[in-house]
Amino acid sequence: MADINVQALYNQKEREFKVQGAGLERFGLDFIAAVNRTARRINTLANLADQITPISNTESGTTLGIDEKYEPVVSDGVSLFMMKMGQRPVSGQETNMKTLKDEFEEGIGSIEYDIRNIAQLADTDDDTTDTIGLGALG
Repeated sequence: MADINVQALYNQKEREFKVQGAGLERFGLDFIAAVNRTARRINTLANLADQITPISNTESGTTLGIDEKYEPVVSDGVSLFMMKMGQRPVSGQETNMKTLKDEFEEGIGSIEYDIRNIAQLADTDDDTTDTIGLGALG
C-alpha cells in the first residue's frame, strides 16, 4: 500500500484551478484545508480503523495516509471543498458541485465496501467472530 503523494495532488489541483500571483498563497492554504476536510469526511463516513492524519504542508515527501488507489476519491473531495472555499476551476474544467459531491460520497461508499470485504475475507471460521450469520455462538 502506497500513500497518496500530497505534492502530486497539489500540482494537479494547481492545473485544475485558476491560480495567479498573490492568489497562490491563499490557494495553498485552501488546498491544505480541503485535504484535511476530505480526510475527516472519509474518516467519519468510511469508518476507517486507521484514521487519515491531517497534513500541514505540501512539501515534497508529504503523504496522505490512505492507499493511492483511492486518489480519485480524495481528488474529488479536495475539488469539492476548494470550490466551497471560493476557488474556481479553469475554463473547461468546470464541474457541477452537486455531481462532484455525489461522486465523492459514492467513492467514500466504495472505500467502506472495500474495508468490509477485507474484514470479511480475513474473518476466520470461528463462530465467535461470525459477521455473516445471524449472530455469534457462545
